[in-house]
Amino acid sequence: MRPVSRAVDRLLRGLGIAAEVDRAAAIDHWAAAAASVLGADASLTRAVAVDGATIVVAVPTAAWASEIRLRQRAILEALRRASPKSDIRAIRTVPSAR
Repeated sequence: MRPVSRAVDRLLRGLGIAAEVDRAAAIDHWAAAAASVLGADASLTRAVAVDGATIVVAVPTAAWASEIRLRQRAILEALRRASPKSDIRAIRTVPSAR
């Protein structure tokens, strides 16, 4: 399997989309990273997109947006540990669809 992963990596880099694929992986790691900082209630938030080096997170209330802003540094560190190639440097919150 290792040769296949190297071939895929070379293909993605050759197409110039490897960084975008790495950043998109951060969406999959959001739940665990957020829970490690915010606790089980972090499940009320949901990563919905990546815009450059910013992960976009849907939140249910303005209070959640504030909490994420206050703890952004710790959340980003947890996200870097979970998805080291993502290079996510900021979090933007948006209201959840109700």
